[in-house]
Amino acid sequence: MFDTLNEAIDTYWVTWQELVSHRKNKEFFERLKPMSVGWKTTDLAEYEKLFDELRDSCDQMHMAWLNNRWLATLHLKDAKLHHGIELIKLMQRRPNSTDAVGLDHLDFLDMEQTNTKAVLTEETDLTWTDEKNGLCVWTSIWFSNTEAKLRSETVLDVAIAELLQVNNKLRGEKFKIVSEGTGVYASEIE
Repeated sequence: MFDTLNEAIDTYWVTWQELVSHRKNKEFFERLKPMSVGWKTTDLAEYEKLFDELRDSCDQMHMAWLNNRWLATLHLKDAKLHHGIELIKLMQRRPNSTDAVGLDHLDFLDMEQTNTKAVLTEETDLTWTDEKNGLCVWTSIWFSNTEAKLRSETVLDVAIAELLQVNNKLRGEKFKIVSEGTGVYASEIE
């Protein structure tokens, strides 16, 4: 699976570099750090097969049921994929979806969130959207039948927020879990 992931990342990277080479603010795009690869499976059977195949290479795993499908965040313990990526987001395709499978996107760490919208607005030939799914928030750049997700937090921050939300529910605590900026926090519900 690692060879398959790395080959797909390398193909994506060529397309990403082509996109970056035509940017007005190349420096901004070059500062974005790839942090995770999103890999979409056709169905639950393929999802479980790949999860089992990757499990022994991981030291942390988090699974969540979201939008009628399983998602897993896997942290590689002793290896990195190309471009320093050590997080894999394994995603079961949504029911009745015709989305392509395989490499769906790369997540890029974007620590310049206050500057991001200004930069993207200046790049008039880019298609981008603000997205949200559960506690996860990001900006997608759409290009060459794929996407780059710009995030100010890691997918592990989202996993932490999801676990805190369940924990607070079990404890009967009245906190709202917020995942934004560079981390996760709980705020009292007013």
